[in-house]
Amino acid sequence: MSDRQGQVELAGLGSRLLAQVIDLFWLLPLSFVLGTVAAIVNGGQMSLGGEMMANLIGALVVLSFWVERQGTPGKMVLGLRIVDAETGGVPTFGRFVLRYIGYLVSALPLGLGYLWAIWDQRRQGWHDKMAGTLVIRDPRR
Repeated sequence: MSDRQGQVELAGLGSRLLAQVIDLFWLLPLSFVLGTVAAIVNGGQMSLGGEMMANLIGALVVLSFWVERQGTPGKMVLGLRIVDAETGGVPTFGRFVLRYIGYLVSALPLGLGYLWAIWDQRRQGWHDKMAGTLVIRDPRR
């Protein structure tokens, strides 16, 4: 996408952060419900297996938004879209999975991987670099 990069507006860290905040309004209740159901199924106690299952379901929900809409509701509200960094098209499912795993990598060193987008010329966090994705503004949303 380097040839077309002048034609797209890369999303800034502020709009990406705001999209994450918006997503908390549906992700936190979803996590609470999934955790509660997992605990109920386990006789009122949270187990490692139940916690892993709740996290897996949450990950699948996020991935389904990415695959179907190229972004979570927060990104959609703000007119942002995840694209393949090379083609500008829809990333493959494998790239989306790498991006999700990259969230963990970005968060580990005190969130440095997220902040990296401030200094990066293409405004990519480590998770974007791992997956070969960009977040752009899409006025059609």
